[in-house]
Amino acid sequence: MTLGEAIDHFLLDAGTGSGYTRRTYRTALNQLLEYLEAQELGGSALAMAAINVDLLLNLATWLLTHKGVHNRTLLTYMTAIMSFVRFLQIRDWLPLTARELARLEDGIRRLRANQRPPDLIPHPPKEHELDALVAAARAVELKHQTDRDLLAKLRNIAMIETLLSTGMRVGEMVKLKRRELDPNEYSVWVTGKGNRVRKVLFSDAAWESIQYYLDKRREYDRAVTSAVGDLPVFARHDRRVSNRVLPLSTESVQNVIKDLAFAARLEERGITPHALRHYFGTRIYQATHDLAITQTALGHASPQTTRIYAQLESRALQEAHDKAFGQDSDGSDSSSSSAAISSERSAS
Repeated sequence: MTLGEAIDHFLLDAGTGSGYTRRTYRTALNQLLEYLEAQELGGSALAMAAINVDLLLNLATWLLTHKGVHNRTLLTYMTAIMSFVRFLQIRDWLPLTARELARLEDGIRRLRANQRPPDLIPHPPKEHELDALVAAARAVELKHQTDRDLLAKLRNIAMIETLLSTGMRVGEMVKLKRRELDPNEYSVWVTGKGNRVRKVLFSDAAWESIQYYLDKRREYDRAVTSAVGDLPVFARHDRRVSNRVLPLSTESVQNVIKDLAFAARLEERGITPHALRHYFGTRIYQATHDLAITQTALGHASPQTTRIYAQLESRALQEAHDKAFGQDSDGSDSSSSSAAISSERSAS
C-alpha cells in the first residue's frame, strides 16, 4: 500500500471525525506529502514500509523552519499525524514496533510541552457593548418586508440572547432540535466536544426570544413536515433553501454576529460568538467563584482550561486595587501620599 492510498482510507473512515476534523487532517497530511517531496523521498507514491519515526518527527522541524507555521498550527498538525499513525497501526499497515510507537508518542509529547503557547487571556465584551449588539439586532430594518426577512431578524435576536445566557459553542447551538427544548426548566441537553453531555439553561430573555421566533415560524414548519420537533431550532431563511427547513452553519452564525457588531460600531472589539462564550464564562465565575461549576457550565474537559476565568477575576481585582490605591479621588498619584506617611512614621 502506498502512503496516498493509506491517507485516502483514513480520511474516508467513519471514525476519523467530523467534516471539520477531516479537513484539518487533510491539510496536515498534505503537509506531510509536501515534506516528503521536498526531501526527494516521493510523495503519495511512497511505500508504507519507508515511513519511520525519525521521518515523522523531523516533519515538525521542517514545518517550523521551512514553512514557518504557528505553534498552535504545528501542534494541530502533529495531532493529526498521530491520529493517522494510530489508524495505520490498528490495521497493521505501518511497520512500527511498540517501542518505536512509544518513541513517536514521547517525541510529540515533548514537542507539545516545548511549543505550547502561553494561555491567552480572553477579552470578553462589556455589558454596554452587548447591549449595543442586541439593540443592533432589534433595530434591523426589513428590506423587503417578507416573512423570510422577519424570521431572520427574530432568529438573530434569539441567537444572541442564547449565546449570552448559555455559553454554548456555535457548533452546539446550530445542532439544537425543537423537541430537545425543555419548557419546564428553560433548558436543553447538548453534546459538546469529546461527546460530553451537559445541561444548558436559558435566561428568560433567551427563552422568550426563541419561543417568539419559533411561534412565528410554526406554520411554515408544519407546511414542510408533520415532525416539527425534528427541525432545527435555528434555521436558514435565505431564498436558496426554497421550501426546506435547514440548520444554519457555524460560519453563517459567525457572519451574523460580525455584521451586527459592525452595525453596533463594535468591529474593532472583535465581537465573535466565542467572545460571547467568554462573557458567559466570566459571568458564571464572578457569580460563583467556583471553577468546578464554571467548568461544568462551559463543558470544558479540563479545569486548566477554565482557570483562565480566575485569571480574569484577578485582573478585575488589580484594576479595582489600582483605582482604590493607585490614584487619589482628585486624580493625583497616591504613591506620594504613601511616601509621606512612611517618612513621618520613620521620623517618629
